[in-house]
Amino acid sequence: MDLVFERMNELGRAWFDAASSARDGDPTKPRILPAQCVYEALLDPTKTEFQLPGQDRFYLCRPSHMEYTPAPLTFVCRTCGMFQDYETLAELDKDLGNLTPEHCPNPKNKGQCDWDQLDVIFVHWSGHWEAAFPGQWHWSDRDAKVVKRRDNCVCGSYLFKLNRRSAGIGDWFFECAACDKPLSPKWLQNDRDTLRILGPAMGPDRLTEVRMQATPYRASSAYYVKSDLFIDFKDGSHQLLTRLRPGREAELKDFVAKQYGFAAQPITDEDVQKACAGNPECVKDLADYLAAVEQIRTLEGFAEPVRTTLNGAIAMAYTSRQRILEDLRRRQILLPKVDLPVAVVSNLRNRQSAFASKFDPFRLAIEHAALKSTRLDVETRTNGKKPYVSFTRLDEDLAPEDKDKTEQLQSNTRALFDKLGLDDMGLIREFDLCRFSFGYSRMEPTPILREKRGMDMPVRLNLFPPVKQNDSYRFPVYVVQQGNEAIYVRLKEELVLEWLLSLNCPDMFTLNPGERIGAGLLGAAQSMSPFLDNLPETTAPPVYFYLYTLLHSYSHLLMKHVSEYSGLDLGSLGEYIFPADLAFVVYRNGTTMDLGNLSALWRNAGTEMLTAMLSSKATQCGTGSLCTERGGSCPDCVMMPETSCVAGNKLLSRSILRSIGGKPRLDKRGAPIRGYLDMVKL
Repeated sequence: MDLVFERMNELGRAWFDAASSARDGDPTKPRILPAQCVYEALLDPTKTEFQLPGQDRFYLCRPSHMEYTPAPLTFVCRTCGMFQDYETLAELDKDLGNLTPEHCPNPKNKGQCDWDQLDVIFVHWSGHWEAAFPGQWHWSDRDAKVVKRRDNCVCGSYLFKLNRRSAGIGDWFFECAACDKPLSPKWLQNDRDTLRILGPAMGPDRLTEVRMQATPYRASSAYYVKSDLFIDFKDGSHQLLTRLRPGREAELKDFVAKQYGFAAQPITDEDVQKACAGNPECVKDLADYLAAVEQIRTLEGFAEPVRTTLNGAIAMAYTSRQRILEDLRRRQILLPKVDLPVAVVSNLRNRQSAFASKFDPFRLAIEHAALKSTRLDVETRTNGKKPYVSFTRLDEDLAPEDKDKTEQLQSNTRALFDKLGLDDMGLIREFDLCRFSFGYSRMEPTPILREKRGMDMPVRLNLFPPVKQNDSYRFPVYVVQQGNEAIYVRLKEELVLEWLLSLNCPDMFTLNPGERIGAGLLGAAQSMSPFLDNLPETTAPPVYFYLYTLLHSYSHLLMKHVSEYSGLDLGSLGEYIFPADLAFVVYRNGTTMDLGNLSALWRNAGTEMLTAMLSSKATQCGTGSLCTERGGSCPDCVMMPETSCVAGNKLLSRSILRSIGGKPRLDKRGAPIRGYLDMVKL
């Protein structure tokens, strides 16, 4: 589970940095304090910098361990508006007998009270919420702490009614139950956490920072859970994944060079001796290698025609030397001398600061290679089924019973792939994921609340409340592991390259002989934060963002059609994108038993779904030209529920897929672009 904490550390640090810089461009605004950005336990001992607590401070558990408590404990009479609140469940339980029609507390109009739970609360971007009560929280300079002051009417009464006649809940107010005098024109509340953080610095000029907002208890703005996921390869591909660890940059460069065709310098005998020097693991390998080299030198030293008779022995010596080299390479003892382009080396060196894990092209390249070695390229069957089946090479489970129909179906599928610009598409029977939730925010799911009463506010990242575990309190992290069906898709490399060239992006790369398109993309990759809050809108659009938008938009197109033809809800699907390999995965995102919805989809309506994706209707939008002019994406066309989208519905456009007379938001050059599917030549 080290990867869980690695992701938590990355997400928390990115959140802290973004929230801290919310007002950097306006020195006239109050300075943001670290405790306003993240929960205090996420700060170092000096309370100035982000620091993830040690793993012993967390408790990894299943969501079934989550506890619940009734809230808010506030009640209003439906008939007369009387208000009653309680601090604890014990107080409510003790007073339940009085919350009956026969016990009306109204001093003016005794009647049949009908109590209703008031589900309106006050929330704040600090992560705190407050139940309504007649009064406010204040900072007391005398006591040097936050105090709760309950109001009473000038007539001396402590009984209040809640006036809810206004349509806007923010305009409700308390009025005296005895004399009907309003407590104030509308109810206002201050956030006690922010008051505590500001302390003596609290003054009238900072009221904007502490004011809370009235909202329904069930509103989405009241609670945004912070979660992340990653592919769980379990024990497979461990050697590949270790290249992502700090200090393994040389091995990562080696992987990138081999995977994407970068030229490597020949390995010399001196390189082998240097790599094995002082390494007890390869003493025998070095001896055997030097023996093979000496044998080659001796045999090739013979003159003709004797040398001709030794060709077989010479070939065996060369084979022995190559076998030793390959074994040393496999064990990461010997690394080739690779001169990667400066842009690739720069992105690789800065990848942890420039890219969120889910957008890191190098991590995703490693994960795609691991997916190939553990799923896509595996022919071994488990329970009679292969882990991956291409839709052009069907197995017995996905194919019709008639062999002739199978061949015809595969031929038709291949033709549809060509029209859709796909190199491959198929079913992954178990796409293993690990999803975890570790905290929450309120008011906004991102680190900055823009223009709240004329000022940007830092949204605070909070850990879940600690729970008692083994005689100590720990912060819970809720972990779910799942292995559901998924559909893997890879686009045609030559067609993608042709499409990218047609866009005339200023930073378009050129490829040397033998290099794959990923070689250029890794150098052109642009910084992508977890919240994608730095996306450009420019007359010089980056080619990498265009490529990502293509894969992302194509993924959403497939998800829409998978939902339509399988009956699965859009919210039950998810996506994983591998930019440098021009691939993506659409997976079933659920913790319930998987009944084979995606395999059933292919058997019942696979080619029909692909045909529907080709139709002009697939990329049309009911909003029409309005959507096209604003970038070609809206909830009526390619947008998805945010729980299903890896990029929060950013970097999307229908214009990427079909020529609709528009272009994505990132491109401000004015001229419409040509869609990828319109580049297909048949």
